[in-house]
Amino acid sequence: MPKVSHEYVIKKKNSILKAALSVCTNKPLYEITMRDIIKASGLSQGGIYRYYSDLDEILVAVINQANANADYKQAVNTIIENSNAPKKTLEKLFTFLGEYIKENLSTVGKIQFELTILFANNPERQTKILPNITENESGQYLVEQIFNTIHEGISLGSFQPEVPLDDLFTFIMTSIDGIVRDVVLQKCYGMIQNEQALFDEIGLMKTLCKSVQLLLGCI
Repeated sequence: MPKVSHEYVIKKKNSILKAALSVCTNKPLYEITMRDIIKASGLSQGGIYRYYSDLDEILVAVINQANANADYKQAVNTIIENSNAPKKTLEKLFTFLGEYIKENLSTVGKIQFELTILFANNPERQTKILPNITENESGQYLVEQIFNTIHEGISLGSFQPEVPLDDLFTFIMTSIDGIVRDVVLQKCYGMIQNEQALFDEIGLMKTLCKSVQLLLGCI
C-alpha cells in the first residue's frame, strides 16, 4: 500500500463509518455483515480491510462516533452545577434524558437497543465489543448522576425514601430501559401500534421522575 497522509487515512475511515452508520440505520445491528458495509461504502473487500481488521472493529467505531456526536456529559454537568436543590436537579436530569432519547432515537437509541440482542445471542462478541465502547455513551454517567443526586438529597434531609435504595435504583434502571425499549420498538420498528399508547419520551421521563419523587417522600 503506497504511503498516504494521516488526513487521507482519517478521511477514508470516516467515509467507511458513514456508510456503516447508514447500514445500521436501515438494518438491525445483529444482522449486519461485512458484505453490507462493503456494498454501502463502494470499496472492495481489500479496501475495507486496509483500515479495519473486522466487522466488530467497524461497529465499535460507528457506535463510539455516534455516541460522541450525541455526547451529553457536559450538558449533565451543567445541569448539576446550575441546580441548587436535589428535587429540581432530578427533574432536570429526567427531562434532559427524555429530550436526549427523542433527539437520538434513530441512531444511539436504536443501536443500543440492538446491541442487547446481539450480545444475548453472541456472548463472545460482547466480550470483544463492549470493553471498547466508551463509558458515558451507554447512559451510565447520567444514571450515576441521578443516583448521586438522590444520595445528596438524603444527606440534606430533602429526601426520605419509602423503599430501600437498592430497590429504588433497580426501579429507575428498569423503568428507563423499558421506556427506551418500547419507544424504539414503536418509532423505529413500527411495533406496538396502539392509539392509546403513543409514547412520548419526554412525558414518560417526567412521569418516571414524579414516581421517583413520591418514593423519595418529597412531594
